[in-house]
Amino acid sequence: MSNIYNPALFVNQERKFLGFQKLLRPETRQAVMLIQATKDMGKTWLAGRMQHHCQEPTVDLPAVYVDFRNPRQDHHDFLGLVRLIRQQLNQSAYFNQLNEIINSYSDAPIGAVSGLGLLRQNIVTSFSLDEIRSICMDITINYEEISGETLSARAGSLVAYCQRRQLLTMLISRCAELRKHLDWWDGLDAYKVGTAVSEQPTDMAITEDNMGILHTDSAADQSRVERQINDAFFAALTALVADRAPVVLLFDSYEAIKPDADRWLRQELLARLRDSHLSELVIIVTGRQTPDLSELNMSNLLVQTRLEPFDEDIVREYFEERRKVSLGLDWRTIVVTSGGVPGALAMMADHAMATTSADDDFFNDL
Repeated sequence: MSNIYNPALFVNQERKFLGFQKLLRPETRQAVMLIQATKDMGKTWLAGRMQHHCQEPTVDLPAVYVDFRNPRQDHHDFLGLVRLIRQQLNQSAYFNQLNEIINSYSDAPIGAVSGLGLLRQNIVTSFSLDEIRSICMDITINYEEISGETLSARAGSLVAYCQRRQLLTMLISRCAELRKHLDWWDGLDAYKVGTAVSEQPTDMAITEDNMGILHTDSAADQSRVERQINDAFFAALTALVADRAPVVLLFDSYEAIKPDADRWLRQELLARLRDSHLSELVIIVTGRQTPDLSELNMSNLLVQTRLEPFDEDIVREYFEERRKVSLGLDWRTIVVTSGGVPGALAMMADHAMATTSADDDFFNDL
């Protein structure tokens, strides 16, 4: 995990955590929780428990944790966020089309475009959306399960869908029947009927992102490339959500977000969620401030809450039961001194434990 979380020390935020669990239920209409609190109030701690819960074997939900304060995470622009989320989801087979598109506009080595990338390009140049619908019917695929608004996104989603369900042989064969002048098997001989490899699991053909820098000629070209990458990313995310719902995205320390990343968060991720393009996606945003989403008109999907300081009972539980420190402490004085702020209480507990465990025997005979 990217954020430090020790379940043995977690106190006070049970109601917020139960609210998070409620968001995971399919019958809950809300999908976004905004958690605001001042410094040292335990926002990262709470996000850590949420991620830890998703990773429990009995839950096993894909969960991403993005910390906008963490300099080791690349989250400064749309491509950094796309790559970071893809990496943490760790579901490579869903993102082949995305990686093919990124590689085609970045410093890809010669020959980096795979047979699957060529297949997608051939479908785009050879068929219309209506013809893709017909192909889906021919090979008994429900067209409505193939996501994407553009021809490129729809074609990539079709290839990814067939790859995950071991239907690539049927897809390539049908395309070859309809457009005989093209070599549809270029780089894909392994999928021909009768080859041993064609019967193997689909994770054998994974396209890796070369992690290069995008190259565009103009602002208009940049916008076009961004649109293709975003369409491919969200097509993959939609497919993953359909197979592994729900999927959880945790964004911590929102106050440190960069403008380009904030634009992507609002205009791409949250806007698509609002428009029902991403069902069963759960998003948590924490920070000293949280985004004002009033312009997105998505209040029906929002839960907004704050973290409050610890009261005397919680302070006593934290010191005695969680940290095993008591020593006749005056709980009221501790609450007043610390302001009930979890970060301050943790420092006080650390100091108390260090004091009680200090070995002063060396000085006893002096």
